[in-house]
Amino acid sequence: MRFRLVLLVLGWRLRWLAWRNADFRKQLENRNVLMQWRTKAGAPARWFHFQPHQVRAVGGIHPAPTVSLSFEDAAYAFATLKAAGKNQMAFMEGMQQGKIRIEGDPGQLMWFMTLMKFIAPGKKKQPGK
Repeated sequence: MRFRLVLLVLGWRLRWLAWRNADFRKQLENRNVLMQWRTKAGAPARWFHFQPHQVRAVGGIHPAPTVSLSFEDAAYAFATLKAAGKNQMAFMEGMQQGKIRIEGDPGQLMWFMTLMKFIAPGKKKQPGK
């Protein structure tokens, strides 16, 4: 359940950034990437279509993603995503252990990792500072 919620919120955040953040939109220029996140069992699953100036997020499995991340199960996926905030090697460790499988173009996953700095909401600037 928590992994499903993380995927939903991630989709909302990516769409919001594509709409409201000029630096994020710049990263989307000349992109046409369909990234899928799922468990090995197939559910929960969500795919994200990155295009110039927009991101589309849809629940379910896409038949032809550019790159797909398959996690061992939903609990492991949630734990890994939580750990990745403090330890960027969490994904690499999961891949080495065979608990995360990448199919398709791994270069697109590396590109997605460059977007991580945008995903966590920034602190609000206080007036006068």
